Amino acid sequence: MKKILILPLYGIGDVLMTTPALKNLKEQEDVEVTYLHMFKATHDILAQNPCVTHNIHFPFLDVSKWESLRFLLQFRGKYQASINFYPSNRNPYNLAALFAGCPVRVGHRYVQDDMAALNFLKNRTLKEDDSLHCVEENCRLLDFFGLKNAKPYSLEIYLADDEISFATHWVQAKKIEQDTLIGIHPGTSSFKNHDKRRWPKVSFARLIDSLALEFDKSAFLFFGGPEERALREEIISLVVSRGRTFSVDSLSIRQTAALVGKCRLFISNDSGLMHVAAAMRVPTVAIFGPTNPVWVKPWAVRHRIVRMGLRCSPCFRYSSKPLRCVANINYACMKQMGVDQVFRSCIDLIKEENM
Repeated sequence: MKKILILPLYGIGDVLMTTPALKNLKEQEDVEVTYLHMFKATHDILAQNPCVTHNIHFPFLDVSKWESLRFLLQFRGKYQASINFYPSNRNPYNLAALFAGCPVRVGHRYVQDDMAALNFLKNRTLKEDDSLHCVEENCRLLDFFGLKNAKPYSLEIYLADDEISFATHWVQAKKIEQDTLIGIHPGTSSFKNHDKRRWPKVSFARLIDSLALEFDKSAFLFFGGPEERALREEIISLVVSRGRTFSVDSLSIRQTAALVGKCRLFISNDSGLMHVAAAMRVPTVAIFGPTNPVWVKPWAVRHRIVRMGLRCSPCFRYSSKPLRCVANINYACMKQMGVDQVFRSCIDLIKEENM
């Protein structure tokens, strides 16, 4: 049996964008996949995924380097190959692959910070391709396992019956089961300035007011982590028709996914929940500024990309450096994006669904 070790990726979206590659691997005979996670949320998003044999969470960021090393050393001699899926342009990820001791270490070489991130520690590599989506980059790595024509499957979250029932009961308790449910994620990771990828709060509020006028029987569900609760509440306070808005609080990532799946439309900044919506097959309007939609747009689901298309955008590459406005125009790519532009994309996507 071929045993493959998957090294940690940072975010929920990153992990979800590996699920098409995992499904391709599963279709091979005698393949066992162990997936390591440094965050509980990414571990949980792969729970019950039949393509993962062992799904393991280890809190790398909360323990000493010695404890992390000792954890990785236990895998030495047990796996034929490791994969650092895209994007993993960080030296800790490459060191983890080395310490785990797999004779074949698969991953990418990167345009930016390649040497500094120690990507040379891998011994089966492909150069990143700017024209490809992350899902396609991940499937390319399967060439090293004899899969020359990997299938571009959809993102996958495998929910249990009780998680699906939870979402049904949540909607019923709010008495909105007959409404057009529209999900919104106004946040993003705040790690290394990535909160600058957020569309302004007042813009989200004005969008909700416009959509509420367009759809008489509608309800708006604001999603996000506990650290974004104040953000959600502030936006709701700015909405005129706030009686039809709900802040979705205190849910697990899997309960969140189940509730996202109840929505007819999802509106989001470039975030992990944008990819959750894609995995739940919910049509998505994605708002982009500094990041590149070619790499991370909603995959295999009907969607609209909204961006201003400034000459300086997109400006962010995968590296250890914080996000910054390279043109020094105070993130105009997000702040100056009009509400009408996003509104029209929402209406177009809903009308397309009804055709």
